[in-house]
Amino acid sequence: MKKYFIVADVHGFYDEMIEALNKKGYDMNNSNHVFVSLGDMFDRGKQAWEVLDFVNEIPNENKLLVLGNHELLMEEMLGRGFCEYHDQGNGTCDTMFQLTNANFEEEAIELMRVNRQWRKYINSCHFYHEVGDNIFVHGWIPRFPYNTDWRNATISEWKEATWLNGMKEWRYDNKEPGKTIWCGHWHVGYGHAHIHYICTDEVGGDAVYIPFKDEGIVAMDACTAVSHMVNCEVIEV
Repeated sequence: MKKYFIVADVHGFYDEMIEALNKKGYDMNNSNHVFVSLGDMFDRGKQAWEVLDFVNEIPNENKLLVLGNHELLMEEMLGRGFCEYHDQGNGTCDTMFQLTNANFEEEAIELMRVNRQWRKYINSCHFYHEVGDNIFVHGWIPRFPYNTDWRNATISEWKEATWLNGMKEWRYDNKEPGKTIWCGHWHVGYGHAHIHYICTDEVGGDAVYIPFKDEGIVAMDACTAVSHMVNCEVIEV
């Protein structure tokens, strides 16, 4: 059996991620240890290079990487060729400048487009992974009101799904019978406050940042920029 070390929404906070992995006993050199990212590895934090180097160093057979909306935001910005207001607010521009050491936007765009480390990372990412009874996604599985074959969803449908609040989708019965869906994207405080009613604040002094768990769901986003922690869960399959 292999051990799967699952994190989500690291957002450029390398130290917090490594601390979480170390506490769980992760060893990159152990072939039975599989690193799982539920997406959004970048933007917000200041350690983009450290995160990128770490993920790319892991052999392909020992990692499962999910595309998050922030990975897609970077790709959209590079395709567009310029930064928009939301790219600045979401931290995408800052990540680009961290990874290129450029001084100007046009220079950074061009350098990022040919950044081999970034391309290696993106080419290793997928919209979902399925291991045993576990489904790893970023936001949630695509919505199919009349068709449950979400595995064959279009790229545009998967892109839309990266923005979904998985806890809300689960609450309103968008589930996969017999499976546990692991998601990130939306801070776990939402589920603790609005579904389990164990705190009064989604993000703030009363917020709960540990993983949100219920039958068929594990939500992992610890809102690291606020909580200064990355959630890590381990399963054996």
